[in-house]
Amino acid sequence: MNKFLLLLAFGLLSFTSQAQTVTPEARAKAMTTTMTQHLRLNPAQAAKVTTINLTSIQQLEQARKEHKNDPRQLKATMDLISATRLESLRGVLSVTQFQQYQQHREKKMGIPQQNGQGMAQEYNN
Repeated sequence: MNKFLLLLAFGLLSFTSQAQTVTPEARAKAMTTTMTQHLRLNPAQAAKVTTINLTSIQQLEQARKEHKNDPRQLKATMDLISATRLESLRGVLSVTQFQQYQQHREKKMGIPQQNGQGMAQEYNN
């Protein structure tokens, strides 16, 4: 019984450590897949969005390392990265796609919808 519990604990530790080591590339791919499905991106858009997502994730990870002892600077850097990503997406998405993305983003951030408008489709990204 003790061996079983030890193996179970080891398995859970292994699973937990693997879940925490998701690569930036995998995260960017997952984000892009979700966006592709819900915003109906074409292949050219998906490729550009993948690059934008990957760059942003890499920049965020670097900022976390560089500013781990300075929360104000970290927040400022993260805000800049987010704004840059948003402007990059605006240049790739159609007006309708960008509006859908913005509506979802605002809902996710807890920003009240204006005029009671909801999203046509919900997704997590």
